[in-house]
Amino acid sequence: MNLIADFIEANLDVLVRRFAEAARGLESTQGLKPSELISTLPEYLHAVAAICRHGATPERLETRARLEEAHINLRLRVGATQEDATDEYTLLGRLIPQLWEDVRPERKPTADDLQCLFQQLEKAMDHVVVLFSGYSLEDRQREKRFLRQMDALAPQWLESRADPRGLLKPLVELIVRALEATGAELFLVDAGGRRMVPIAHTEHSVIAPGRSVDAQGPSFLGRVARSEEPLVLAQARGLEDFEREGLDATGWSTLLGLRLWPHGDLMGVLCVGFAEARPVPPQTKRFLETLVEYLSGILDRALLMGQLHEANVRLEASETRYRLASQAAADTVWDWNLLTQEVSWSGETLKLLGFAPGETGPTAAWWVERIHLEDRERVVHGIHAAIQGIHARWQDEYRFLNRQGDVVRVLDTGVILRDAEGRGVRMVGAMQDVTSRREAEKGHERLLREARTARVQADAALGQLHALLQQAPVALSIFRGPTHIVELANDRVCQLWGRPCDQVLGRPILEALPEVEGQGIRELLDGVLATGRPYVGREVHVRLARAAGGALEDAYFNLIYQPLNEAAVGFEGILVVASEVTEAVRARQRVESLAATLKVSEERLRLALEAVDMGSWDIEPATGRATWDARFRAMLGLPAEGDVTLDEAMQFVFDEDRRQVLHAMEEASQRGGSGEYASEFRVRLPQGGQPVRWISGRGHFHFGPDGRPVRFVGTGLDVTERRLAEETARQRAEFEQYLVGIVSHDLRNPLSAIILGTTSLLHRDDLNERATKAVLRIQTAAERAVRMIRDLLDFTQARLGGGIPVHCQDLELGALVRQGVEEVRMTVPERVVQTSLPTKMLQGCWDPDRITQVLTNLLGNALKYSPEGTPVSVRLREAPGSILLEVHNEGAPIASDLLPRIFQPMQRGEPGMDAATRSVGLGLYIVRTIVHAHGGTIDVTSTQEAGTTFTVRLPRAGAKPAPSV
Repeated sequence: MNLIADFIEANLDVLVRRFAEAARGLESTQGLKPSELISTLPEYLHAVAAICRHGATPERLETRARLEEAHINLRLRVGATQEDATDEYTLLGRLIPQLWEDVRPERKPTADDLQCLFQQLEKAMDHVVVLFSGYSLEDRQREKRFLRQMDALAPQWLESRADPRGLLKPLVELIVRALEATGAELFLVDAGGRRMVPIAHTEHSVIAPGRSVDAQGPSFLGRVARSEEPLVLAQARGLEDFEREGLDATGWSTLLGLRLWPHGDLMGVLCVGFAEARPVPPQTKRFLETLVEYLSGILDRALLMGQLHEANVRLEASETRYRLASQAAADTVWDWNLLTQEVSWSGETLKLLGFAPGETGPTAAWWVERIHLEDRERVVHGIHAAIQGIHARWQDEYRFLNRQGDVVRVLDTGVILRDAEGRGVRMVGAMQDVTSRREAEKGHERLLREARTARVQADAALGQLHALLQQAPVALSIFRGPTHIVELANDRVCQLWGRPCDQVLGRPILEALPEVEGQGIRELLDGVLATGRPYVGREVHVRLARAAGGALEDAYFNLIYQPLNEAAVGFEGILVVASEVTEAVRARQRVESLAATLKVSEERLRLALEAVDMGSWDIEPATGRATWDARFRAMLGLPAEGDVTLDEAMQFVFDEDRRQVLHAMEEASQRGGSGEYASEFRVRLPQGGQPVRWISGRGHFHFGPDGRPVRFVGTGLDVTERRLAEETARQRAEFEQYLVGIVSHDLRNPLSAIILGTTSLLHRDDLNERATKAVLRIQTAAERAVRMIRDLLDFTQARLGGGIPVHCQDLELGALVRQGVEEVRMTVPERVVQTSLPTKMLQGCWDPDRITQVLTNLLGNALKYSPEGTPVSVRLREAPGSILLEVHNEGAPIASDLLPRIFQPMQRGEPGMDAATRSVGLGLYIVRTIVHAHGGTIDVTSTQEAGTTFTVRLPRAGAKPAPSV
C-alpha cells in the first residue's frame, strides 16, 4: 500500500479545488477560464499516484511527461513565464502536505512516499526549464564539464611583470574545443587602456611582437570591444585593411567575438574562428558568454591574487629587514597598542635591561613604573602629548631601572600610527642604551632609522593593501578560520549583504548573515577550505534579509571562493569575490520568456501559411459586416462576389449545428474571457457538389478599451473527409463487435446440446471401443469450440461493456489454486504440474470463477508451448500488499517481436502447433482484462535459459469488483 498515492486519489477533488482557489491569486492566471486554470491537473495527479504506487515504468513516465508538456504549452500560449509555471508546481507541492496535517499518524505518508512525490514535482519543474529556455540538462552538464576543466587550468596568480602567454594558451584552446571551432586568439588591454595586444593564439606558440589594435577603432576587434553582445562576422575573407586590424585569422571564414568586461571595465577581447562559413546559433553565443565570463573571472582573480602575493613578498622582506636591523642594533624594540594598552617587547630586553620575556609587564604601566622617579612625570607627559597631538614621532632620553635596580640611561624613540581621523592607534619604538655606547651613537642612530623606516614601510604596505581592497571595483571580503570570521569586507560587499561593515567585521559569516543558514553557503565554504580548491559559482541564488523590515528577498550572484594558503598570507582563510547579477538574471528570464512566446507565434504563423487549403474571415461584431476570402466562400457555398453579412452566412449552416456555432461565438465574445473560438459544423451547399460539408472553424475576438468585442478574425478548414473516415471506421467497428456477439451467442446453444449428447452416450455400456473414441473426439471438439465461444463472449463484453464483470468474495487463494491445478492435472495426466503454495492462508477478496479462469488459461498455455517431458510449475507467494501467482514452463522462448503484443487480442503463439491446440488468440487478452478488473497486473519474461514465466500480481485489499452489465 502506498499512502501518498491513496491520499492523492482519495482527496483528488479537494486538491483540484484548492489549487484553483490558490492559483487565482497568481498574476499569470488572471483572465483564464476554469478549464484552462486546472488544465491537465486531475490526470497529472492520477499519473503521479500511479508512479508512486506501482513504480516508474516507461509507460507511466511517458504519460506524466505528456501531461506536463500539455500544461506547460498552455501556459506558453497565454504568455506565462518560466517562473510562473514553476510556481504552480511549487504551489501544488505545498497544498498536498497541508491536507494531511489533520490525518492520523498511522495514515500519514512515509518519508519514502514523500520523496517519490517531490521527485515527480522536481522533474516537472526541470521539464518547465527545458521547454521555456531550450537549454537542456545535457547542455548544462556539458557547460559544467568545461568550466571544471577551466578551473583545473586556471593559474593561481598573475604577477604584473610576468609573461602570461604560456599560462593562458591552454585556457583559450579549451574554449576552442568547447565551441568546436578552428582556432581563437585572446587580446588584453595595455596599461593605457586604449590598445589591445595579443596574448595567446591557439595556432602559434610565439606571437610576433608589435601587433596591436585600437579598442576604439573601426576594426572588427574594436567593434567587439564596444559591443555588449557577441558579434559575428559571417565572411572574414576579403576584409578591408581597417577591418582586419590586429587580426591573425588565416583560414578562418566565420569570426565570433566577445569582450572581457569584468566590473564594467574592458579587460580584453576573445576572437573565435571557424574554418567554414556558417551561421552561429544562439546556444553557441550563450555558451561563449558563459565561457568568456568565466575566463574574465579567472583572469581578474589571478591578477588580484598576484597583487596580494607581491604585497606579501614586500611585507615579508620589510619584516626581515626590521628584524635584522633590531638584532644588529642590540636595542629593545617595543610595540604599543594604544587601543588595548598592551605592549610587546623584543628579545633584546634581556641583553639590555636583564628582563626575560616573561618578566616584562603586559601593559604600559610596567614601563612607567620602571622609569626613574625624577624623569617619570616628564617622560609620561611628553609621550602622551605626542600621542594626543599631531606629531608622528616621539623621542626622549631618560633613566630606566634594569632588573637589578641599577639606572641605565636610554634613548627612547617611538613612531605613532594614526587612523583616518588622526587618532593614535599604535606606537612602535626602540629603547637604546646610550650609557655604554655613546661613542657609537651616530652608527646606532643610522641603524635605528633603518629599523624605523622598515617598520613604517611594512605598516604602509599593509595599509596600502587594505586601501586597495576597499577601493576595488568588485565586492571583496576575506574569511578567516574554520568558522569563516569576516576579517575584511569592503563597502561594496557590505552593500550587497545589506549590512553596515561594523556589524559584520570580526564575526562568523553565518552569525553576521543568519538568514543564509540552510542555503548551502556553509557547505560551499567548508568544501573550499577542506579541499583547497576554488569554487566559482554563476548566478548563485541566495535569499538575503536586506529588504525593508528585514524581509527576505531573492538575489543572484556570481561568486568566486579562493582558498588562502597559510604559508602565503599568514593565516588560513578564503578570499571572496562577488558581483550581483540579479537584474541581469531577471532580464534574461524575461527575454527568454518573450523569445519562447515569439517562437510559438512564429510557429503558428508558419503552420497557417503552410495550410494553403484554409479559408479566413474578418467580422465586425457590432455591425455584422464581414470579409470572407475566396477559399472560405467556396467552403461555405457563399457567392463568389458581393457583400455577405454574418447572419446571411449563418443560413448555410445546418439547423442542428447553428445553435452550437452561435453559442461558441457568444461564449468567446464575453467580457473578461479568452476570446478564443472553436467549433466544427456542417454546411449544405446551395447547388451541385457534395451535399454536406464539415467545416472546422478557429478564431479570436479582439476587445476594445471598454471590453466590448470590436473584431472577430479566424480561419476555416474543410474536414469533411476526416469526419467521413471517422464515421466509417466507427460503423465498421460496431458491426464487427456486433457480429462477434451474435455468432458467439447463436453457436453456444447447439454446442451445449452436442456436449450433453456426448456425455449421455459415454455413460452407456453398449458402446464399443471404436464408438467410444469417436464420441470422445466429438466431445473434445465441442468443448474446444465452447472455450473459443466463451473467449469471444468475454472479448465482446470487454470491448462493448467496459470490461469483464467480476464478483468478489472473501476466499482463501491457496485452496482455490490447489483445486484449479488438480482439475488441470486430471485433463492431462501424462504431464507433471508442480505447485509451490505457502503454508500460511492467503485471505482476500477475489472472484473465484475468474481467478480459476486465469489459472487454467495460463496453465493451458504453459502445457501447450512446453516440451512433453518437461514439468510446468505453479508458485503462489505473498508480497507487500499483494499476492503473486507465477506459472512457469521450459522450452523455446516467446519470440521477441511477439512479447510487446502478447496480451493483445487475436495474438497466438508459435505457428507450428497442431489443430487440437488452435484458438482464436483471445486467452491472454482475457486473462489481462480479468487481472486488471481485480486491480492487479500481469507480466511475462521469456528467455532460452530461464524459460517462460507469467507473473500475476493481485492486491489483497482494495480490489473492487467491476460493475456488472
